[in-house]
Amino acid sequence: MMSSTDSSGERVTVRSSDDAVEAVAFLARSEHRVRVLELLSDGSRTRDELKVGTSVTRVTLSRILRDLEERGWVRRNHETSEYCLTAYGKLVYEDFSQLLGTMSVGQSHPDLVERLPTEWFDFNIGVLAEGERVVSENADPMAAPRAVANAVRRASSVRALVGSFTSLPMHAHAEATRQGTDPDAKVVYDSEAAAVALDNPDIRTRWQNIESEHGEAIYYSVEERFPCNVDLIDDEVYLSVGDEHGRTFDVIRCGHPAVVTWARELFERKRTHATPLRKRVTADDA
Repeated sequence: MMSSTDSSGERVTVRSSDDAVEAVAFLARSEHRVRVLELLSDGSRTRDELKVGTSVTRVTLSRILRDLEERGWVRRNHETSEYCLTAYGKLVYEDFSQLLGTMSVGQSHPDLVERLPTEWFDFNIGVLAEGERVVSENADPMAAPRAVANAVRRASSVRALVGSFTSLPMHAHAEATRQGTDPDAKVVYDSEAAAVALDNPDIRTRWQNIESEHGEAIYYSVEERFPCNVDLIDDEVYLSVGDEHGRTFDVIRCGHPAVVTWARELFERKRTHATPLRKRVTADDA
């Protein structure tokens, strides 16, 4: 901790980075401190409610609350005898929760974290700790698209950004269309995926038939590359991440609001600047 003088001549206290590290360590050393902050993040609590929520003794709880109050993270309302987070305490808990989430994802799926296009995300990777790794990298290259295709069959809404083309989701959409259970779907291909959809006669016929059944454009393309596939299926996001060779994929499914909002907004931005795939079909191809 250091002292300095501000422009008015008043002495102010400046906490060093060592103090900040110590504060983080102080919180990390006690799961009960973290639990108290977690309980208070949902609203004010009485001492009895906090005791029930933490399962600690009254003496331990008193010490925890005193420590948290001294650090300015928690305050007590003397009129109601309830405790609540301060504005600073809310920031501390939010950032610490994100750190825990990041560590959880990294420890559970270190190989996957290495390949996630985090620069593309506008959410903290820690929220993926609430997700489920539904397909792990394995010898079956169709496991990932099969998981997505199965979700498409059950869906009422699909919004997809496709960077690595696989035909199974399209097959699932075609099957659902024939059965009259097809979802409200829109798909945007990146430049490489669009090339496959346009150049392969069988695939081109399949998506053209789907659009013909619906009487509207469903498939679009953009002149850019997507670092992974993003399928927003109902209220869950499926992130399909390829290995370094592009042969197999991992799929992580997550319904966290931050991830869903990111996927929805990203899709809308890409869709706004996309070209209907049927407009790129030449006369010879038609």
